[in-house]
Amino acid sequence: PYMQKGSLILMDNGNLRAVWRRPDGSHLGLQFLGNRTVQYVIFKRRGGHASVSRVSGRDTFEGIKRQLEAFDLADLLYP
Repeated sequence: PYMQKGSLILMDNGNLRAVWRRPDGSHLGLQFLGNRTVQYVIFKRRGGHASVSRVSGRDTFEGIKRQLEAFDLADLLYP
């Protein structure tokens, strides 16, 4: 109840993927793998630059929170 709503997608392998997007092209995608492990992809447009930074990997829920803070994207999930 404390999170922004994202788009949910049921993947072919049965995993759930959640996606949050900003109008500027920044976006967060999380795929829940089980055992508190999350596969993530982050696209972040920085300042007035045309390029987008992209980061992906696997982490814990706590690690994802740190990634969102580092990329200034926490407001995608938490109002």
